[in-house]
Amino acid sequence: MKRQTLAFIALVITILYGAGFAAFDTSQAYAALGGAIVAISWIAVGVFGRDDARGTNDPAERHPRT
Repeated sequence: MKRQTLAFIALVITILYGAGFAAFDTSQAYAALGGAIVAISWIAVGVFGRDDARGTNDPAERHPRT
């Protein structure tokens, strides 16, 4: 998946997590679970995100195997 799409999804998750502290009476369980979900979403950006191959000089990167 494109890195920009995954980064946008992770950003939305992070913003909703932060807004949840203001909107709801939070507990330590919410903080721990939400923090783990935010961390996993940003890790997924790095692991599963694919950069756009425009501008590369390596032909293998321009036409990746899918």
